[in-house]
Amino acid sequence: MTGTSTRGQRGGTIALAAGGTGGHLFPAEALARELMRRGHPVVIHTEHRGAAYTAALEGIEHVVLPARSLAGGVTGKLKAALVIGRAASQARADLRRRNAALMVGFGGYPSFAPALAAKSLGLPLLLHEQSTRMSLANRRLLRLADGVATSFPEVAGLEGFDQARVWQTGNPVRQSILDAAGAYPPLEDGAPLRLLVVGGSQSAQVFGQVVPPALLALDARIRRRLQVWLQYRGDDAGDIAARLIVAGIEAQVRPFFDDMGERLRDAHLLIARAGATTAADLLAVGRPAIFVPIPHGGSREEQRRNAETLAAAGVGWCIPEPGLTPEGLAGLLEELFTSPTRLPEAARAAAALGKPDAAALLADAVERLLPG
Repeated sequence: MTGTSTRGQRGGTIALAAGGTGGHLFPAEALARELMRRGHPVVIHTEHRGAAYTAALEGIEHVVLPARSLAGGVTGKLKAALVIGRAASQARADLRRRNAALMVGFGGYPSFAPALAAKSLGLPLLLHEQSTRMSLANRRLLRLADGVATSFPEVAGLEGFDQARVWQTGNPVRQSILDAAGAYPPLEDGAPLRLLVVGGSQSAQVFGQVVPPALLALDARIRRRLQVWLQYRGDDAGDIAARLIVAGIEAQVRPFFDDMGERLRDAHLLIARAGATTAADLLAVGRPAIFVPIPHGGSREEQRRNAETLAAAGVGWCIPEPGLTPEGLAGLLEELFTSPTRLPEAARAAAALGKPDAAALLADAVERLLPG
């Protein structure tokens, strides 16, 4: 049985280390709140970007550490080593002061130093991998890990690691997302068709460039039913919204939506990146998506694998960004919105993969590794 609190007071503080993006911090927040519910003292180690998520960290002890990526040439790596050393020293002092019992690493380069500090104190280290491929930070920490919790059944990069110490827990999601789970909204003749377009914590300029002309190319009968929520940070956001509205589309174009749970609940379809947290959110609510993996940067391969895995499972459709054109997107949207079965079937596939109890399962794994 998950979620019990009989072990809640065993050991000291449980420390969580997370990178500065929502994709790393939100799962850490979900686990922290589950552990606190069970009676464990908790602290989150992050960096300045993570600390900016004030609502996520409300009521949770947290420490802001210096952080720097190891990317770059020799000079960059030397500078990064100095920053990591300073962060590890600060993390070690904090862990000792709190009598920490265990460290959970959620990936992202800011998680590297706290994990090293924990191992220098002889603490167990549990890594949580949100994607279908071990992230760079987690790969480098793997030889020090006492266990790995995964979001997907198959995760690349775990070859050679003791499979008895690998647990599929799923990716914890925020309570506001869990509260949005429910039946897929019906696709009735003449009823609204709701499209949610989100680009992750960094937004996605390409969605502002490709999605609006694709929507304008749709048949007028579809446009009149469309309700579009587009996350977009460009200076022309107002112009985009005006063009869509003139074409008969009910549209909201904003840089950020702070009521994502409600919008997920009401959406018939998402257009989104393929980050692990985005995937976990839509699976928890049970919504289909058109995935456009990020085409560059350190998460490129992880997002590609996530998108292809979910598309193969029937959750949605994967379009590499170089192949994302207004004409192609308009054709796919027209097919999906005029079919009575394709979107509901993909929604059922998404719901079947969702793990609403991921935070409880991950907390169980934490308690399994606690000393004593």
